[in-house]
Amino acid sequence: MNRQAKRAAAGVMLTLALSACSMFTPPDANRLLFGMTPTNELGYEVTPQGITVEARTLQLSARAGMPVTNVSGYRIEYRDNFGGLVGETSDVPQSLNITVPAGWQCDEPHPTMGCNAMSPGARPAQGVPATVAAVQNQFLNGDIIDAHILAGSPSGWYAEITFYYDNV
Repeated sequence: MNRQAKRAAAGVMLTLALSACSMFTPPDANRLLFGMTPTNELGYEVTPQGITVEARTLQLSARAGMPVTNVSGYRIEYRDNFGGLVGETSDVPQSLNITVPAGWQCDEPHPTMGCNAMSPGARPAQGVPATVAAVQNQFLNGDIIDAHILAGSPSGWYAEITFYYDNV
């Protein structure tokens, strides 16, 4: 009995030790930060003149300490309020060409590339956002708008956007 209790205690201690190590590792530290301004929503307006897709500016930035990143494509899945697939852009990533500056701050940043780990006075910090204006028109397909209107314009529909990129 004593032997089994020791084995169980050793198993619990091993589990606790391994889980404690994971709390010091940031989850998905290599991911880009993504947003749209003025709001983080894909949107459209229906008027007597037709449908108008609201303009948004795409913002991508690197996490602290992340290198320069080149975003080469994206893929979008549109989902209803229950998570059901309504549509998608394509199985093949759509083309983009955006260079996102590294996640560093320094004393004298390069005008287009920003800072890197070797820049004078370099310190890890969230990177300067790379912006692309009016990307909303590219991200919101007309057939998705039609499906949303035909469904009665319910709330809770969303887009899962995947970016394809390489760290330089």
